[in-house]
Amino acid sequence: MLKTVAIIPARLKSKRFPGKVLTNIAGKSLLRRTYDQVRQCDMLSKIIIAADDPTVMQHAQDFGAEVVMTDPSHPTGTHRVAAAVQQLALDADIVVNVQADEPCLDPNVLNVLVRHLYQHPEACITTPVSRIHDPEEALGPSCVKCVFDRQGRALYFSRAPIPYAQHERRVPYYRHLGVYCFRKQALLDFAAMTPTPLQQTEDLEQLKILEHGYPLHVCLVESSSAGVDTPEDVKKVEALLCQI
Repeated sequence: MLKTVAIIPARLKSKRFPGKVLTNIAGKSLLRRTYDQVRQCDMLSKIIIAADDPTVMQHAQDFGAEVVMTDPSHPTGTHRVAAAVQQLALDADIVVNVQADEPCLDPNVLNVLVRHLYQHPEACITTPVSRIHDPEEALGPSCVKCVFDRQGRALYFSRAPIPYAQHERRVPYYRHLGVYCFRKQALLDFAAMTPTPLQQTEDLEQLKILEHGYPLHVCLVESSSAGVDTPEDVKKVEALLCQI
């Protein structure tokens, strides 16, 4: 069986929401809630938090997590994950990158991503999407949308509503969930890639993967997971947690 490790990159000074990972979400920090969800996945051999600040590192250690300190200058969460793999000389075949702002993540989503790599040797990266049922959500820039081909390979990601509905006939909108499942070498390749124009324009690291020509396999999941991208998202997530 392939050895699978999850790494949660935890950046303290988020551009859109500084201090986000330590924000209180119904009695627990955002980081702790995400970590607790990942712990419920039964296909992982280890979970590591990749911190960029001593405050985050201490907080993670306080609730019992394994933590590694990484350089705060890493440009993206995936760079931070790759750095953790290299610093620890991590023995892993598959590395799951779970962004720290996914406190409602369904653990089964991780199982779906890992199984896809097990079952599709040609795939090197997987990521989940779920159908958007609220039209207002599709319009918001904090909700990243995805379009993909008939074989489930991502075509584009955007903060804008895609596809644009020019006629009455409409196709579903799909929300991208902040999780990536990499074969180890694909992760290290990503870290070595140069930044790309679309990535920088939308501020979406996954676009760099597409612009460099790597196939990114999309897994459609049934999930109402709500991430925290801005301070306004906190109340939405707390309301969702109260319903669970």
